[in-house]
Amino acid sequence: MVEAMNDFAFVATGICGAQLLKQHGAPACLVVPWKYGYKSPKSIVQVVLTTEESSTFWQIQPHEYGFVSNVNSNIPHPRWNRGTSYWLDTGALFDTPIFNGYEEQVAHLYPDEPRSLQRPLARGERAR
Repeated sequence: MVEAMNDFAFVATGICGAQLLKQHGAPACLVVPWKYGYKSPKSIVQVVLTTEESSTFWQIQPHEYGFVSNVNSNIPHPRWNRGTSYWLDTGALFDTPIFNGYEEQVAHLYPDEPRSLQRPLARGERAR
């Protein structure tokens, strides 16, 4: 809830002047730009507030994707490098900034997020 209430999070109901398609999360999608896209709720049709963490598809594979799953290249992915990103229009490479470049606005939400390179997870270790 704290993430959803951040000034940089928003609910999208359309894209490029058209209503969202189902594959984009219709009828409404919470966009949290400093997280990986799969962590944003899609196809919101009901909101239920609980005190327990719910199980999600991405948590079925706890070795690769944890509950937090912020854009943080300091946490190595077991199968690919997250330290480098590229611009879609030019293909130019650049170092992936922590929190997708929103560090100044959201770092206070994650005081335990590592700011230095971490060792890769060993098999069976759970991602954060």
